[in-house]
Amino acid sequence: MFKNLFQERRRSHAVKRLGVLDTLPEPAFDRFVHQAALSFDAPIAVLSVIHSDDQWFKAAVGMAVTCIPRENGFCGHTLDHPGVLECCDAEVDPRFADFSIVTGDPFVRYYIGAPLTLLNGVDVGALCVLDTVTRPPSSPDQRAYLLGLARQASMALEARGDLWREGSAA
Repeated sequence: MFKNLFQERRRSHAVKRLGVLDTLPEPAFDRFVHQAALSFDAPIAVLSVIHSDDQWFKAAVGMAVTCIPRENGFCGHTLDHPGVLECCDAEVDPRFADFSIVTGDPFVRYYIGAPLTLLNGVDVGALCVLDTVTRPPSSPDQRAYLLGLARQASMALEARGDLWREGSAA
């Protein structure tokens, strides 16, 4: 329990230092979700940041909402998970079957996500791909590609955070 509280405090602090919460979409992050959706030939991809009880989407393709409760999102399960997390049929997976995005619009059936890990080792969110149909497990190459995109997105988030802190200090 204390480990989880400590991890959540570190995550909250790290997310605040990025300066991305409640900000407008930025092309620098849009490219990651477009590439992820394209590489999986999927209708939905999001770059999410987890803060407190919310899962906030910094970039998205195929999803109009910008924030959902953390308890109703897949990406919280991706945090602190080594490698990618994949669910080939969310409707029958007990971890996800009751999520509102599974039981209702957009009726998600497939999820794969890679954690957004900062240089200090803190996972602040996930780059993920979702589909409305079940899928077979991804290939090792697809998993490696998604992990690589997530690493690049993490570096872009940190660079943006550095610029934001420099600008707010001026």
